[in-house]
Amino acid sequence: MTNVGKGHVERLPSGSYRVRVYAGTDPLTGKEIRLKATAKTAERAQAELARLLEQASVGQQPESAATVGYLLDQYMAVADLDVSTREGYEGYIRHTIKPALGGMELRKLRGPVLDTFYARLRRCGDLACTGRPFTEHRNVPVLTVDPGDSRPAYRQIADTLAQMIRSGQLRVGERLPSVREMSDGGVPTASARHALALLTEEGLITSRQGSGAFVAAGGVASGSARLRPPRPDHDCAREACQPHRCRPMSAGTVRQIHAILSGAFVTAVRWEWITRNPAASAKLPKNRRQPAVALSPSQVAKVIAVAQDVHPELATYLWLVAVTGARRGELCGLWWADLDLEVGSVHVAHNYLVRGGQRIRKDTKTHQDRRLAIDRVTCDVLAAHRQRAEEALAAVGLGLADRAYVFSNDPAGATAWNPDWTSHQVAVIASWAGVSMNVKSLRHYTATQLLSGGIDLRNTAARLGHGDGGATTLKHYADPLSEVDRRAAAYLSDLTAAARLAQPRQQTEA
Repeated sequence: MTNVGKGHVERLPSGSYRVRVYAGTDPLTGKEIRLKATAKTAERAQAELARLLEQASVGQQPESAATVGYLLDQYMAVADLDVSTREGYEGYIRHTIKPALGGMELRKLRGPVLDTFYARLRRCGDLACTGRPFTEHRNVPVLTVDPGDSRPAYRQIADTLAQMIRSGQLRVGERLPSVREMSDGGVPTASARHALALLTEEGLITSRQGSGAFVAAGGVASGSARLRPPRPDHDCAREACQPHRCRPMSAGTVRQIHAILSGAFVTAVRWEWITRNPAASAKLPKNRRQPAVALSPSQVAKVIAVAQDVHPELATYLWLVAVTGARRGELCGLWWADLDLEVGSVHVAHNYLVRGGQRIRKDTKTHQDRRLAIDRVTCDVLAAHRQRAEEALAAVGLGLADRAYVFSNDPAGATAWNPDWTSHQVAVIASWAGVSMNVKSLRHYTATQLLSGGIDLRNTAARLGHGDGGATTLKHYADPLSEVDRRAAAYLSDLTAAARLAQPRQQTEA
C-alpha cells in the first residue's frame, strides 16, 4: 500500500489498483467523504490519485459515495415546492423510489435500470409483489365503546384511530375498517360515520368513494402495511385478509415518479456530484389520457337542487364552483373579505388544505392572484348564505368577521371546510341525484360551457387559474367534442344529404 498525502493506492487480489482519497466530512450528515476509483495499472492509479486529490481540494462531492436515497434527501431539503406537491413527492419517494432504488450508487444508475423499474411498476405498483401469489394482511384495530367514558362514542373511536395513526400502528395508505365493519363489531353506525368524518376533517385520513377510508400522508409513520408481518394474534378470517391482486401503476403516475428522479438528477449534475443525468436515457410509458366527459347544465342543476334540500351551504358552494371554475381549495379558503357583492367580484388569492391535522391557507396552486366577476344571481345566492350565518351568530350576540371563512362548519367561520371532506360530501350528494360528478368535473363543465358559448380561450383559462395561456384548458378541461367540431359534423352531413337527394333513384329489376 502506498500512502500519498490524504489518499492511498492499494493493490487488489485481481491485480488492479484501488484509489481512495479522504475529502473531509459532509457538513449536513457529519459523515466522512471518501473519493474512490479503480485502475488496471500502477501508473494509471497514480494519475487517478492526482485527479481525486484535486477534486477533493475544490470540495466536490464524490459521485461514487452518493446514493439515490442520499441525493433525494438533499434535493428535497432545497427544492422549492408547493405544500401539496411536496407531500405528493415525499409519498412517492418514501413508498416507491427509496425502497427500490434508494441504496443504489448514483454512478451505477443507467437508463436500463430505470426502464426495468418503470416496467415493474406498470405490472404492479406494490413493491412486495414478485409475480407470485401472496396474502395482503390487514391490521384491523379492535374498536370498542366504553359506556363509562365521559367522551361520546364517536370521539372515543376517533381518538383511538388517531392514536394508532400517529403511533404508526396504522400506516400511510392502510385502509381503515368500514362503517359496516365497525358496526358489526358493536360500534353504533352513526358514531362510526361521525368518527370517520372527524378524522377526514382533521386531515388524518382520506376517503375514496367506493373504496373506503385510508390513512393520509403527513406527520404519520410511513411504510408498507403489506410488507409488515401480521400481529401474533392476527386472524386472517376475522380481519378479512385478501389474496393480492396486481394493481398496475398508471402511466401518469410513473411519469410523475420519473419527474421526481429527473429533477433530483439534474440537481446532482449542477452540484457536480455526477456528470450526466441518468433519467435522460430512460423510456417513459405513453400517457394515454381518457377524455373528460362533460356535464350538461341540467345535470349540474339537478345536483345543486338535491344539495339545496339537504345541505344549503353545499348547494351554494357547488353553484360558486360552476360559475367561477375555481379549485375546491380556493373556494374553501375564501374569506368574506374576498367577496365584493356590491361590485360583483371574487378575489381568489389563496388555497386551503389540511395536512396531518395542520390547516394551511397559502397561495394558489399556480401562484396566481386573480379577481373573477360574478353575476347578480350569484351575488344574491352569496348574500342569502351570509344572512344565514349572520342570523345564527346574532342569536348569541356575535357578528360575522371579515376574515371569517365563507364555507365553514363553525358558525363564526373560524375554520374552513376541509377540501377532502367537501369532495366526499359532493360525491354523496351527486350519487343521490343519480349523476356522476365531483368538484373537478364541475371545472370541466365551466371550461366546456365557456368555450362552446364563444368565450375566448385566454379568458377561459384565466378564469380557471391556468397560467399557460390555455394549453392546460384545452388538453385537460375542455369537452373533447367542441361546439365547433359539432357544427363541422352537421355541415358535412348537410352537404352529403343534399348531394344524395340530388341523385336520381336507381331502378331495381322486378
